[in-house]
Amino acid sequence: MPLIPTIGRKSFKNRLIMAVIYLVLSALGLTMIVPFMITLSGSVSGAYDYSRYQPIPRYFFSRGDRFVKNLSSYFDGYRAWQRQLRAYVPDIPRHWSNWPMSGRDRAGCADLATSQMRPGNAVAAADYAEFMHDYPLEDTSVFAPQVHVARFLTEQYGDISRISDEWGTAFDSIYSINFNAEMYHALDFQSYFPDLTNPKFLAFCRLKEHEDAFAYTPGIRKAWAKWAEGKGLACGDVFPVLRSSPKDVRDAWLDFKRELAPATMATPYPLRIVWYDYLGSEEVSQQHGGQYTVERLNGLLGTSYATIYETPFPIPDDFPEEIVSLYRTFQKERFPLRLARLKVTPEMTGRFREFAQRNIGRIEELNKLLGSDYSSWDEVPLPEVAPEGGERTDVNRRNLWVNFAKTLSADEREYESSEIRWQRFLLAKYGGLDAVNAAYGTKYSRIEECFPPFIEAYRVQFANFGSAMSFSGMKDNYRMIMSYLIHTGNALPVTFVLIALSIIFTLTINPLAAYALSRFNLRGRDKIIVFMLATMAFPAMVSAIPAYLLMRDLGMLNTMAALVLPGAANGMAIFILKGFFDSLPMELFEAATIDGASEMQIFRIVAMPLVKPILAINCLNAFIGAYNGWEWALIICQNRDMWTLAVWMYQASQWWSASPWVVSAGFVIISIPTMIVFITCQKVILRGIIIPSMK
Repeated sequence: MPLIPTIGRKSFKNRLIMAVIYLVLSALGLTMIVPFMITLSGSVSGAYDYSRYQPIPRYFFSRGDRFVKNLSSYFDGYRAWQRQLRAYVPDIPRHWSNWPMSGRDRAGCADLATSQMRPGNAVAAADYAEFMHDYPLEDTSVFAPQVHVARFLTEQYGDISRISDEWGTAFDSIYSINFNAEMYHALDFQSYFPDLTNPKFLAFCRLKEHEDAFAYTPGIRKAWAKWAEGKGLACGDVFPVLRSSPKDVRDAWLDFKRELAPATMATPYPLRIVWYDYLGSEEVSQQHGGQYTVERLNGLLGTSYATIYETPFPIPDDFPEEIVSLYRTFQKERFPLRLARLKVTPEMTGRFREFAQRNIGRIEELNKLLGSDYSSWDEVPLPEVAPEGGERTDVNRRNLWVNFAKTLSADEREYESSEIRWQRFLLAKYGGLDAVNAAYGTKYSRIEECFPPFIEAYRVQFANFGSAMSFSGMKDNYRMIMSYLIHTGNALPVTFVLIALSIIFTLTINPLAAYALSRFNLRGRDKIIVFMLATMAFPAMVSAIPAYLLMRDLGMLNTMAALVLPGAANGMAIFILKGFFDSLPMELFEAATIDGASEMQIFRIVAMPLVKPILAINCLNAFIGAYNGWEWALIICQNRDMWTLAVWMYQASQWWSASPWVVSAGFVIISIPTMIVFITCQKVILRGIIIPSMK
C-alpha cells in the first residue's frame, strides 16, 4: 500500500513531498554509484591520472590530456626521470616532482598540452628514429611498469621456479617481481658501469630491448603488420623486431618507424642535465661567486637563450675561458667514465703500470685479480675504454681502469654522450649546420645546440597512435589482473568449491537447527538461543585464535574443512529462521501430520518452501562471506594452493601498492560475480528483506 494515495498526489504539498523524497533517494543513490565509478575510473588509469579520483577519466574527452598522459609512459619510475623529461620538454612546470602531483595540476597539464601539442617536425622525427635504431641501449632510460614486467617475464621464463633458479633468488610469484633497483641505475654517476654479473639486470636489459621495439605499446603491432602488407613485405608477422632480427626485417622496421612510430620507448640519456645540475650546485656557487643561471650564461656568452636547456652542450673550445675551464673541471670530476675513452700514449701506459704496481704490489697479485699470466709489469696493457664483461676478473680489470682514469686530466680523455652522438649524426648526414637548419627550419647558431629531438618524434607518434595508446592501454590493468588470478595458485577452483559448500551448509544446517528449535520443546532451548545471540555480539576475529587452535588440534589446517566448518552454522541465520518458523500457522503442520507426512517431509515440503526468501538472503550472505572473506582463509591456510581469490587479491594489493590502478582493476573484477548474483536474484532478495520486517 503506497504511503500517499493516488488521489492525494494531486495536491501541491504532496507533490512537493514526493519531489523531496525522490531527490533524497537520488542523492543517496549517487553516494553509492560515485565511489564505484571512481574505482572503475581508477582501474583504467595510471600513475598520471589515478590520483584525480574522477568518476569519468578526463582523457576520454580531452586530447590535450591524452597528450600528457601518453608522455608519462616514457618518463617514470627510474632515477632522475623528472630532470630527463625537462631536458626534452623544458615547459614542464618546476613543481612537478611526480606524475600523481602532475595529474592533479589540471591547469599545468592544459598549459603544457597547449604549448607542446602541435604537428611534429617530420624530418627531425624521422632522423630521430634513424638515430635511435642502433643507439646503445645501455645509455637509454626505459619506464617499465609492473604490467609490462609481468608479461615479459611470463613470455621469457614462463615459470617462477626457473626465474628463482637462474637468478639465485627465491620469489613468491612472477607478479611480485619488479625491476626498481635496476631501473634506478645511476647513469649520471662517474663510476657507474652496468652490473653484467647480475642475471636479473641482464633480464632487465632484455626487457629494455623489448620496450625499445614497442613490444607492449598498444597499436604498434597492428600498424606494423598493415604497413608491411601495404608495402608488399612478408615481415609483418615478425614482432617484436629486436636488434637480433634479420637485417632485411630491421631495415623495413626502420622505414616503418621513420614514417609512423619514431619515438622509441627507450629514450637516450641526456647528459647535459648533469652539466646543468653542476652549474647550479653549491660547489660551483661557492667557487665562482654564485650559480650559473641562464641569465649569467647569456651575459657571459653574449647570447639570448630563453632557458638553460637551450644552451650548448658540450661546451665549445672557443667559449670564454671562464666557462671552458669550468667545463674541464666537470669533465674530470663528473663526466661518466662509461662514456670516456683514454688518449692512450706510451707515456700514459707507463703511468698506468706504475699506478697498478703501486696499488697492487706484486705481479702475481695482479695476475690473480685479472686472471692473467703476465711475467712483468711491462706486459700490462692500458685499454682505451673500460674493459667489458661480466666475469669477476672483468670487473677487476674495469675497477683498475676506472681508478686510474680518475687520476687523468680532462684533456687526456675523449668523451661521448647522446648529445655528441646526435651532433655527429647530423654532420655526417647533412654536412654542416646550415644544411641542418634548412632541413629542420631552425636557427641554430652552433652544432652544440642540437639535441636529440625526442619531443618532435613524440608529436608524430602521438598523432598516429595517441588514441590507441590511451584507450587500448587501459586494458593492460585488467589483462594483468586476469592473468594473475587465473594462473596463480588454485584460486578459481578453491573459491568455487568453498562457495558451493558454504551454500550447501547454509541450506541444510541452519534450517534444520532453526526448525528443531521451533518445532520441538528441547531442554535448554532458551539457553541455546541466548548462546546464538551471544555469538553475534562479538566480531568474528575474536574467535579466530581459538578456532585456529581447534583446527590445528584436529589436523585440519590447510584443508577445505578448515575453511568451511567454522562458518557452517550461523547464529543470526538460525535465529531469524526460527522466528519465521514460529510465525507459521500450526494448522499447516497438523494437516501434514494427519496426511501421514513424516517430520522430515513436513520440513522439506511444508516449511522450506515458505522460507525461500529468507534462505535467499542467507545464501547471499554465505556467498559474500565465502567469496570476499580473506582474513580467515589467510590465517588457516599457510599453503598457497588453498588460497581463495580474495586472499590472492589481498596479496596483490601488497605487491602492487605502488600501482593502485592495477589493484583497482582487481577490485572491479572481483566485484563482478557479487553484482551478477545480486542483480539476478534481486526479486527473491527483496522479498527476503521485506517479509521478515512484515512479520
